[in-house]
Amino acid sequence: MQNYKKVIGSISIVTVSYLMSRVLGFYREIMLAKWTGLSEATDILDLAFVIPDFLFYLSAGGYLAITLIPLLNKQQEDKVNKYYLSLLYGLTIIFIILTLSTYFLRYQIANFLNVKNIEFFIEIFTPVVFSQLFFFIGAILMAFQYFKENFLYPSLAPVIYNCSIIFFGWINSTSPEETVKGFAIGTLVGSILGHLIIQLIGVIKSGLIIQYFLPNLKYLKEYLFISLPLIVGQSIAVIDEQLFRYFGSLLDTGSIASFRYARRIALLPVGIIAQAIGVASYPFLSKLFKNNKYDELKILVRKQLVYLLVLNGALMVFGLVNSESIIKIVYQRGNFTAIETNTVSSIFFIICFAILPWSINQILTRTFYVQEEFWFPVVSGTLVTLLTILYMSQIKNPSTLKFALTIVFSLYVYTFILLLKLGID
Repeated sequence: MQNYKKVIGSISIVTVSYLMSRVLGFYREIMLAKWTGLSEATDILDLAFVIPDFLFYLSAGGYLAITLIPLLNKQQEDKVNKYYLSLLYGLTIIFIILTLSTYFLRYQIANFLNVKNIEFFIEIFTPVVFSQLFFFIGAILMAFQYFKENFLYPSLAPVIYNCSIIFFGWINSTSPEETVKGFAIGTLVGSILGHLIIQLIGVIKSGLIIQYFLPNLKYLKEYLFISLPLIVGQSIAVIDEQLFRYFGSLLDTGSIASFRYARRIALLPVGIIAQAIGVASYPFLSKLFKNNKYDELKILVRKQLVYLLVLNGALMVFGLVNSESIIKIVYQRGNFTAIETNTVSSIFFIICFAILPWSINQILTRTFYVQEEFWFPVVSGTLVTLLTILYMSQIKNPSTLKFALTIVFSLYVYTFILLLKLGID
């Protein structure tokens, strides 16, 4: 019970932060819709994120806390500092190399993504790809703070990031193209401020003693071995957005933007509630498993799943019933007209069904990872992803609705597989 109360306290801190971040992110999308509508510039903004985001997933950057916390828990207290710094320095070097390699391949990437206005794409892509470097470093810095059960500074990162994007988008909102340029610049500035500078302060406040030395290859190899399944596996729950972007690029102008606007609203309850619960509870789940407190672990996981099923299930139904009204109220202004509202609301109705699997997966995957069972979620998720890609590439008369239905269905399949397999020994 004491552990559960402590988790509730941490969840409250993270939830407030995620609420602020999502509100700001929501406002960011409203302004983007107002300033750019369903335009080629908006599509290019999304396409500029495809490869950088994929690299972030490929490097297991999105799972750094999941992989690092169990490893840090295994270290003796006097060795944690050196062990962590070795990983921080070694992984940073690796990702600098990946980032520079991606930048040098920018024209090939533009051709791969079927970009028509290549020069404009490169202008947007450049700040976006370098922002991912600071996201990655920030993820490592946040993992240490989560390990120390300090959530304040990590909670500030998305708030600062979104504020930066909104500010630079606003001061450049003279046209769709200039607005998108402002968003790209804001992405880079926000990643430096929120994910690097603030997090450096956070790790020092959490007790990290900064020392400079060459990375220990033994520690680096151990981390890479543990995170190997996350590196080679790309779950449908992780890259569904990239599928929306890539296959949307094969359709008419504005298709990618339509997916973007619909998906952002559907993700609100996932980001505010489900992700906050998953992030805040993971360090406690890890300690319960380490201390062989399996009954407490089961109770905590079950409570989280029931809570998400009831609350986010209700929000999903609300979204389904009011899909057109929600899109109209949120987006219909400026360059976003009634025609765009009709287009996006039809997609939003379908994507609303993804709220439940997105939410539940925040808990299910972490329950596997806390037991250091990395392979099953990523192998099954990768298999579902590959089958989804194969099916989507064969769809006759493709459309945004057909693509949305396919991706949402695959999310349910993946969630069902995890639920069948889940167990705590």
